[in-house]
Amino acid sequence: MPRLKALKLKMPFGARMIKTAIAVMLSFYIAHKYQLNAVVAVISAIINVQPTLSRSLRNAIEQIIVHVVGMVIGLGVGYLWAPGPLAMGVATPLVIWSALRLGYGEVAMALLPMVIILSSPEEAFLTEALYRSIVIFLGLGVGIAVNGLIAPPRYRDRLLTRLQELNDVTVDFFGSLANDFTVPKLIPYEEYEKKRLEVKSLLKECRLYLELWREQLGQKRTPFPWQDQLIEQYIDFNTNLYHKSKDIFENTRERIAWREQMGQPIITPEFEAILAMLQHGIDDFRRLNNQLRMSMFKGVPAQHYPVDDKFWQEMSDYVDLWHEKLTGAYYMHALLFLAVVANNLKYANRTVKEYLNIIHENQDIASREIRKRLDSGL
Repeated sequence: MPRLKALKLKMPFGARMIKTAIAVMLSFYIAHKYQLNAVVAVISAIINVQPTLSRSLRNAIEQIIVHVVGMVIGLGVGYLWAPGPLAMGVATPLVIWSALRLGYGEVAMALLPMVIILSSPEEAFLTEALYRSIVIFLGLGVGIAVNGLIAPPRYRDRLLTRLQELNDVTVDFFGSLANDFTVPKLIPYEEYEKKRLEVKSLLKECRLYLELWREQLGQKRTPFPWQDQLIEQYIDFNTNLYHKSKDIFENTRERIAWREQMGQPIITPEFEAILAMLQHGIDDFRRLNNQLRMSMFKGVPAQHYPVDDKFWQEMSDYVDLWHEKLTGAYYMHALLFLAVVANNLKYANRTVKEYLNIIHENQDIASREIRKRLDSGL
């Protein structure tokens, strides 16, 4: 197994590339065997090996329609005008306008039959149109068949894998920057940018796989209705953590700059207690997020957590004690810096608890459905 994993990492291509190669070979072989134009068949097959079968089918329907549009306009212009470059120049805007008018943005396959027809002798128009239509339809069929029968992609599995990687990086990004605020210190900007771009890349991948999963199966037909809804919300949650992490970084930088400008004032014991509360909240968030991950991706039963402001009310009491010892500009600046991190952390903790409660409320329903299917022999 380790050798297989290592081989997979070294492979510069994936299943879709292999399927495209198979479609190219099959379409070329069939067209060549029946003495058809193999190049046109191959082009058609390549275009129709799409990320999902539903997209491939939709693309095939579109290509059939725009092919007919190009064929009809090519025949009409060729009949009224002698075939050649001038006829192609007249027909090209007509084909593009017609395809766009019908709501199709892909016009390459509409122009292809038009060019082929108008490059043929006048007496061969009808024969060439039928001949080219057969060839293009051959490529469409091969592309759809290969895409649907060979290694259908498992986009939901890929989504879950990437989502766990995303949460690893995002929570580390958020938690580390929140910890830096309590010190206070600032990570090197190059390291910050590297982490930020890594999170953005994983977010983009997760949203792509979510879109492909929906397209592959259909959102209303998913066998995991509330789970998939929670996964989508979890992607949004990680997106918000990413933006809040950037806010904390900028906030920490401003706090450090302000402290340097004020001559590094001494942090009072009361404010140290507030920072300790903040650190406790960060640790709680990491713990709760780990429980959520175990419930979402490992099937571990979730507990119910009350979503209240008890912890934050206690922190507010500490802030009141601190305010009794400090007033004026020092207090206001420090309070503003604290509020940014505290509110972002409050959002993180509250949201994780809400997701755990959703799982807790639905996990018994899921178990009953499984038992019901087993009892019925399904």
